[in-house]
Amino acid sequence: MARSPLQTLLRLRHTEVDAARAELMACEMRVQNAALAEQAARAAIVSEMAVASTLTSTDAAVEAFGAWLPIGRAAVTRAEATLSRSEDEAVQSRACLNLARAAAEAVEKLLEKQAEEAAKEALRREQVILDEAGQRPRQRR
Repeated sequence: MARSPLQTLLRLRHTEVDAARAELMACEMRVQNAALAEQAARAAIVSEMAVASTLTSTDAAVEAFGAWLPIGRAAVTRAEATLSRSEDEAVQSRACLNLARAAAEAVEKLLEKQAEEAAKEALRREQVILDEAGQRPRQRR
């Protein structure tokens, strides 16, 4: 039996859902990586500050920390921006997945409605045949 256009469309919609799901997973991985990078940048500042603020630190260590601090803060700012972009992309990807799912569900409902209509039509034809058979005169043997 030939595949109906709706069945072909449903396969396409399922492929789109799978692709959107894969993209969302990739976005979630980027969010996790960006969050780890942000944590590492913040931890670097805390670590360097701890080293510079010990009682045994030399003036050179404190000056080195002071010179490095803008670099560390810039790294945190870049990491925050990357995390924010990654989170935005994940939100957009989640919305795309929801749209793809809705499109697939719409086609599934159309196929269900089509199947219900075909079943009703088959019952109607069967009833017509039975009605016609009941109206024929019986033949005696």
